[in-house]
Amino acid sequence: MSDKCPLCGECNRCAALMEENPRDCWCFHAAIPKELLARIPGDARGKSCVCESCVRAYRIEETKK
Repeated sequence: MSDKCPLCGECNRCAALMEENPRDCWCFHAAIPKELLARIPGDARGKSCVCESCVRAYRIEETKK
């Protein structure tokens, strides 16, 4: 696993990688749109988590459509 977001390259704040309880990770309590996950390059899928900033930016982008 990587601590970098596969979309923007910034730190994804993964609780599992920070040796915290993975269930405390922000992503366990967030709905990550499948359309956003589809943007992850194939070679990066399943290797790192999308960051909270990318999820937020995607939601803003979608509301402007």
